[in-house]
Amino acid sequence: MGPIAYLRARRRKRVIEKRPIPPDAWASAVAGLPVFSKLDSDEQARLKDLAAVFIDEKDFHPVQNAEIDYGTAVRIAALASLPVLNLGIDWYSDWKTIIVVPDAYEITRTETDAAGVVHEYEDELGGEVMHLGPVVLSLEDIADSGYGDGYNVVIHEAAHKIDGRDGVFDGCPPLPKTISAAEWRTAFSAAYERLRAPKRKKGRRKPRIDEYAAFSPDEFFAVAVESFFETPVALKRDFPTVYELLVRFFGQDPYERLSR
Repeated sequence: MGPIAYLRARRRKRVIEKRPIPPDAWASAVAGLPVFSKLDSDEQARLKDLAAVFIDEKDFHPVQNAEIDYGTAVRIAALASLPVLNLGIDWYSDWKTIIVVPDAYEITRTETDAAGVVHEYEDELGGEVMHLGPVVLSLEDIADSGYGDGYNVVIHEAAHKIDGRDGVFDGCPPLPKTISAAEWRTAFSAAYERLRAPKRKKGRRKPRIDEYAAFSPDEFFAVAVESFFETPVALKRDFPTVYELLVRFFGQDPYERLSR
């Protein structure tokens, strides 16, 4: 461990010791959310510590008359920390600012089709990763996240931050030595193309994953990560190879947790 990493680790230890999340605030933030319900006591404790560090290291900026209290900050921190529970909070070291808006909002997108024609349309978002690094989250969508129905705006945007750690949002984050880039891209590309296919093979059920995943490879990754933590049974059923790669990447198995 280098001197900078050592000092960072010491500072984070002090945060956990001196400014922990109060038990009642933690219980209120995670209560009733199935995405947390199957964590064991050790995972719960480590997640709570990560969330305390997350709150200490991030700046929360409410805009457009949004109001964010400590409980909401804890919920955001808990949801964002879940994917990096076994990866470490340094995966978010290039993420400093969280902009909080009251509810979903519209942006104008442009898309060029195969014939070279540019199409412009409105898209409603509950959150997004902005070009220079901040993440925008809607209070309305934060409140709707974590209920085990496949939707989780915080985990979705956190997945984009993980994907972009290498400077490119392409659905392939920096991988551990145990996973080759070829293995990852083969599995994810096949799943992505299957979702985009206009017709399904006879007898094959429609995947339960949100169809927004078909928008681009990076959105497929973000939605797959949402599904991994929110609806692991469906993701494992529909895209087993993708699911197993995510287990190896995150060092977590939400499907296995359900048997506890």
